[in-house]
Amino acid sequence: MVQLLLKDLRIQKRFIGLGFVFVGFVFFLLGAFEGLPMSIPAAIFSHFLIVVASKMDERNNNGRMLVSFPLRRKDIVASKYAGIFMFMALAFCLTAIWRLLAGLVLPEGELPWFDLKSMAVAIAVLLLFYSIYFPLFFAFGSKISQVLDFIVIFAVGGAGVLALRIMEWSGANAGAFIRTVMEAELSIILLWAVGGCLTLLIVSWKMSVYLFERKNV
Repeated sequence: MVQLLLKDLRIQKRFIGLGFVFVGFVFFLLGAFEGLPMSIPAAIFSHFLIVVASKMDERNNNGRMLVSFPLRRKDIVASKYAGIFMFMALAFCLTAIWRLLAGLVLPEGELPWFDLKSMAVAIAVLLLFYSIYFPLFFAFGSKISQVLDFIVIFAVGGAGVLALRIMEWSGANAGAFIRTVMEAELSIILLWAVGGCLTLLIVSWKMSVYLFERKNV
């Protein structure tokens, strides 16, 4: 599995560089996220790297090639899920480096700020997204890979809006609920948001393994 992760890194070298320049130029030098948490550009960078890695695999027919090697399909799936954490860590670290570099020349108020709560929420959102994305990716592959991220975004967004509407119809204050979540202790956010999404990701991994092992590639 380590070799598969290294393969993804080699494929992504150019995109990592492009993403690093893009994040630095747009989010820091142009101040696109001035006054917002650093987790936002970091999450966008993470998403870019993870999705591009999957799309490059499909475009180059890497899935078919890997299946022809003496590799277990379970390991191929596991490498994709491990790649989520690898690329998230890389993106957050590179974004933090930009934050430090920009802090040498720009006023503090013009830079995204670091906040553990927003980082926990960003990680939870990414984990939720990919827990839906990868089962569909392994089920349908190249058939929808080019638009799969948009499908999942609209699906998650629609589900979120529906949940808020249901709360309103039931008499609950959705705005107050969101404020309560954001004002909660970091430990509670980590437990419910990140912990819950990690559990969902494990279920997603099991589903992806099941689907990919039964797929004709």
